Formats: sequence, C-alpha cells, structure tokens
Amino acid sequence: MIDAQNLPGVTHLVIRRANKKNALTREMYQALADGVSAAAADASVHAIVLSGEGDVFTAGNDLDDFRARATDANPKPSAGLAFIESLMACDTPVIAAVEGLAIGIGTTLLLHCDSVIAGRSARFKTAFVDLGLVPEAASTVTMPLHLGSRRAADLLLMGETLSGEEARECGLVSRTVDDGQAVEEALAQARRLAAKPREALRASKRLIRAPWRKAVREALERERTVFAERLRSEDCRAALARMDKR
Repeated sequence: MIDAQNLPGVTHLVIRRANKKNALTREMYQALADGVSAAAADASVHAIVLSGEGDVFTAGNDLDDFRARATDANPKPSAGLAFIESLMACDTPVIAAVEGLAIGIGTTLLLHCDSVIAGRSARFKTAFVDLGLVPEAASTVTMPLHLGSRRAADLLLMGETLSGEEARECGLVSRTVDDGQAVEEALAQARRLAAKPREALRASKRLIRAPWRKAVREALERERTVFAERLRSEDCRAALARMDKR
C-alpha cells in the first residue's frame, strides 16, 4: 500500500509493503501516481517526499506483474510508466529518501526527483538486461545526463551495484546521511522548501528541466515500445523462470 501523510506544506508518500521488500504492484503504482498528481495540484503543498517503509526503499517492480504481462495477449499499459509520467509532469519539488535497496525502477525513478537523500548503506542496482529487458523510465537519457555515459553503462548494461557513497560521488544521490536518517533529512529539506514561495519554486523547476524535457519524453516512448517487445521474448521468459526456481 501507499500511505499519504499530509504535513504543513509537505506531502509524504510512503511505500508500505515491507514483507515483499516494498516491491511495487500495479495498484501501488497507481496510488503513487495519484498521490503525486494530487500533491502537485494542491496549492498548500510546496514539496513532496517519497520513501519506503523500514530499511528498504523498494525492490522495484513486482515480478508477478512482469510474468502476467509477458503472457498476456493484450497487456494493460504499464502502471510503472504512468507513475513516472506523473513525476515528469510534477512541477512541485520531489525529494526521495532512500534506505537500503533501490532496485530497478527504484533507481530509475530517482532520476525524476529533484533531490535524493540516501543512507550510506543504501544499494542501487538496475538489472534490466539480466532479465532480458531494456532500461525504462527514460533512464537511457536521464542516467547519462546525471551520471555521464560511462557510469550509466556501468549501471544499465553491466548491472553494477552502487553504494550510497558511490551514488553520491557520481551524481545519482544528492547527499548521504547515517543509516536510518534519510527520511528525517528529506523531511527537513522539504520543510525548508515549504517556507519558500510555491509558484517561484514551481517556475524554477520548470526552467531547470526545460532543456531536456522533450528528449526525456521521447526516450520514454522509445523505451516503452522496446520494453514491451522484450517482455515477451524468450530471454525474458527464461530469466523469470530461473528466478521462480530460486
């Protein structure tokens, strides 16, 4: 489930599915998209904080969703990408607080946030290629933009895992804090934003993102098409079957 907490000037969205390492289902993606859109439309909200329950941010997409879409002759549109599109459309600043694992879309969604606070023991990994898939969430543009093409290849092709400090050094993360302190620091940052003029914040965010907005949108659509094709591939089905046997 997604818990939406309304604080003075701030909306805090919490991913709560600790028994599954906060893996995201279609329903959870929809709730996140709705939460982001509602907060963006609320004139009293100056900042949005996104975090996970406990010591995990999110293990990424629930694999059962991949399995269902891989075998469905008429699969539903990706709920994960609908959530990413809500982030892309959001002019209100978004701060992510990451503790523990941030896997797959748990890493790529951070590229659409304005600030990322991470515990030093956090771990970031994308394993799309290992699953016979391709990167999503417009990460083929946003990751080289933030990290550079070489470091992006390490994550997107090699599937390298980054620590919190490594993620900070390459630009995926804004700052690191002691483990267990990411949410507190993200909320403190959000409260500072809440004291600033809302429309000035939103206009400034639009200006910062304007140079690459079109390229990010085009990347999202390219990836959407190829990802859907790869999801039905023998490579992907074999990879998912191997994971079933673990």
